[in-house]
Formats: sequence, structure tokens, C-alpha cells
Amino acid sequence: MNRFFQYVNLFPMPLWLAMMFAPNSQLTARASRASSLFMVAALHYVLSLLNAVRGSRSESERPNFTTLAGLSRGLGTREGALAGWTHMLALDLFTGAWVYRQCQALGAPAWVRLPALFFTLMAGPFGLLLFLLWRLVGAKQEEAL
Repeated sequence: MNRFFQYVNLFPMPLWLAMMFAPNSQLTARASRASSLFMVAALHYVLSLLNAVRGSRSESERPNFTTLAGLSRGLGTREGALAGWTHMLALDLFTGAWVYRQCQALGAPAWVRLPALFFTLMAGPFGLLLFLLWRLVGAKQEEAL
């Protein structure tokens, strides 16, 4: 399980680094649209979730997504934590690729793209929020200049 954890942490890094530091590369643009890449990330989650459910020793240890206590018990195991982590990695990557494509389409400057992508990688929704705030307010102000 430790090796899988290391692998799923490294798997998305080439795309994250390319979106941040090689944004104008054709390879980066193609990779940010590669459905197969996102499918593999989603598959990591499905495998991790199945492992968490299968690894439960009793009914009370199985992840229960309908209560906070049940969710806490499910995520409180190594298998559950890995499932939660792969879930975040997959969705953060998908969101980061969308932010990258939007930045490219809108001509967002690096001072917008880099923090938005960094914080999407590190804190998911916070990076998305930064980008959306810029798109709502900052992009319009830059158009007026």
C-alpha cells in the first residue's frame, strides 16, 4: 500500500509541473485534455475505494457516507485514508487542468496561473476559488486597461 501511495502522489506531477512551468507547450496543452490521464486518476480512486471496503473487517468499519461518524470511521483506516487521498488527487488534477485551460483561453498572466494551480494542487477548492475570483473581477479589470 505504501508503494501505491508513493505512485499515486508522483503520477500527476509531470502534468502539474508542465501546466505551471511550460504552459505554452503543445505537449502540455494536449496532456491537459487527455481523457485517458483523468481516467487513470479516477481508476486509482476506484481501486483504493474497493480496497478500503474490502479491507474492512466488520460492517461497522466499512465506510458509511451517510453519517459523519461513519465517514470518519471509514477514513480513519490506512485504506480509507488512501481512498480519500486518491479521490482528492484525481479531482484536483481534473480541476487544475480546467483552470490551466481557462488561463490559456483567457490569457491569464503567470501571477494568476501559478498561484491558482499551486493552491489547486495543495488545497483543491482554494486554488479554484482564487482563479474564479480573478475571472470574476480581475479579468474584467485587465480587459478595461
